[in-house]
Amino acid sequence: MFRNPFVLAVLLTVAGLVPFLAAGVAVLLDPVDTPDAVQVLISYGAVILSFVGAVHWGFALRDTAHPLPGAMTPQMLGYERQLLLFGIVPAVLGWLALLAMLHFDLPALSLFLLLAGFFLAVVVETIGKGRGVVAGNYLILRWLVSIVVMLVILLVLFVLLSGTRLA
Repeated sequence: MFRNPFVLAVLLTVAGLVPFLAAGVAVLLDPVDTPDAVQVLISYGAVILSFVGAVHWGFALRDTAHPLPGAMTPQMLGYERQLLLFGIVPAVLGWLALLAMLHFDLPALSLFLLLAGFFLAVVVETIGKGRGVVAGNYLILRWLVSIVVMLVILLVLFVLLSGTRLA
């Protein structure tokens, strides 16, 4: 059914948006459950942000796992080292977001950290595309999904800071 792995990746990515959208809708429509919905959004966001960072490790290790003769130039090795280093940044930002929410009761800071992390990740991936280490179809998918995720986080952050709701 899914001969092209990218088609499956698109479907799984879209399915991965459901928790973001559900938490966003809960914040907008159910003021009573807003704190729980914000915690769910931050927790899920931290997990997904860590996953996004791990993808950078996959990019970096892809060519070194099965090297082609002459394929790894010193410049490419430098790019892959940068990907490995950046790969931990989203996980650390996700952890800081959880820390801010769980131990310091600062959900707005948590949401801001997640927003910054998702934006930073897609910018780094865009740079990676220019360097030939990130596939174009993946980058398009990541931008589309990142825009949705960042809009949901931004909307929830606005609701949290302003107290505005639809219900």
